[in-house]
Amino acid sequence: MHIVQRDYSEEHADQAAAPLLSGNQQLNPDTADQANMSTGYSVLPVSEAANMQNDESVDISTEETFALHRLKSEALWLIKSAMPIVLSSFSQILVLMPLMAAVGRLGTIALASMNLVSIYAGICGIAPMQGFPMALDSLCSQAYTAATDRKLLGVYLQRVLVVGFLFEAALYPLWWNSQIVYEFFGVPIEIAQVTSSLLKVHFFFVILTFTYECLKSFLFAQGIRRVAVIAQVACLPLGWLSVWLLISNPSTSMGIMGIPAVVITVMMGFNAVALVYIAKIDGAQCWGGWSRAAFTDLGHVARLAFAGVAVSLFGSIALHTIDIGVLFMDAQTMAAQTILNTMLVSVYMIGMGFAVAACNRVGNLLGLARPNHTLLAAIATVIISSSLFIPLGLAIICYRKQIATVFTPDSEIVDILIAHIPWMVVSSVVQGINMAFNGVMRGQGRQAMIARIHGISFVCVCLPLSAAGLMLFNWGLAGLWFGYLSGITCALLSQIYMVATTDWEKEIELCRRRVSDSMLAYSVEQNGQIV
Repeated sequence: MHIVQRDYSEEHADQAAAPLLSGNQQLNPDTADQANMSTGYSVLPVSEAANMQNDESVDISTEETFALHRLKSEALWLIKSAMPIVLSSFSQILVLMPLMAAVGRLGTIALASMNLVSIYAGICGIAPMQGFPMALDSLCSQAYTAATDRKLLGVYLQRVLVVGFLFEAALYPLWWNSQIVYEFFGVPIEIAQVTSSLLKVHFFFVILTFTYECLKSFLFAQGIRRVAVIAQVACLPLGWLSVWLLISNPSTSMGIMGIPAVVITVMMGFNAVALVYIAKIDGAQCWGGWSRAAFTDLGHVARLAFAGVAVSLFGSIALHTIDIGVLFMDAQTMAAQTILNTMLVSVYMIGMGFAVAACNRVGNLLGLARPNHTLLAAIATVIISSSLFIPLGLAIICYRKQIATVFTPDSEIVDILIAHIPWMVVSSVVQGINMAFNGVMRGQGRQAMIARIHGISFVCVCLPLSAAGLMLFNWGLAGLWFGYLSGITCALLSQIYMVATTDWEKEIELCRRRVSDSMLAYSVEQNGQIV
């Protein structure tokens, strides 16, 4: 098994664009069927990545990399690709709002426990597990255009699931014994007991979230993004019904244990929609069935995934540094920080959509061996992020008084918000652009470098400056935001340097080598296929 060596010359352009075909066939539905019969490999029907191969059979010239019409075309592609991801993220709020309202009627202990569950799950569950879909984004996007058999994407999916489930099993004792952790930090015994009971069940929501994110990464790499919106639309009624049945309705309510039951039910729906979509509509062409190859070459997948785990953890802990710091302040400041955090997370959702789109675009283009076009995609990603987040930030600053009053009528909290919204805005702008570079580097498969950058920024910049701002300069909440902003600014500058100095030809060679090694392991194990 080998990787087709792509020639940049015009006479070999068609072979370069369609590595699964022979001769000068163009990748279209008709020739795809012929190739399926002649090679035994799966050539995908028309999809975004396939269209990319069809429309742009050779790499663009160096001069075209900076051409305005090229930048415009690339930017429109990225916006179109990111929108389903962004919309699906925001629609989750439509489930959380009635859930929060229902929990509020259960009393103070329920609200306090839910907040603690959110923090614990973020640090010990959601944030670590995000590293695995990140690895899948890099591996699948490159393999989709570089591998001689696109069923390698299915093998990558299985490998990430294997490593991820083993990691989750190792994490579960932390969840089962969470009451000890809360009591150590002085949380009231009643709240600690309730929170511990919730976490023992909530853990399975994390498992389902991990599985769903991996399925999405598997589909996104193929240019299939509508599934995210379909799942949200299909499961919104399920979420509302679950909130009413399991929490609000007295005759069927599970009480406080209805909280994890609701989110688990909704996430089961998401997984079901994704699986049915793959099996019945699109995406199954890259699934080769369960294979023993999933248990080979796990080391490379684990290294890439755990680097992503480190990136997610550092980002989550850096933000929670502010949440921990405000525990030593008054109730009004704590309430204001909750609102500021909600606003920052909303911006984060937008940035995540563009980061995933950029990651898949860069990975696809590296697999096609197009260094100039890959650079164009990176430039377009940064331009879009800057053009979006800077005006959005300025608008929030200009209308910060009106925005503050929307969240609360308390004049004291409003004053705190007005004073600190500029800190949040600058942080969101920096983080939004930061995530664009993050997506480009993930498309290259450089999660380990991202982890080092974020680790150094957090340990050497964020923590010391947050502590200095809070305790040395007595800046209060502003001091905590100052430390956080300094840390992510350091990370942004470092990632700008790494992307600006990238040798794209070298990245293409690394991509070829990575996919070639995986194809070799897959071909060796093909005869041992289970299904």
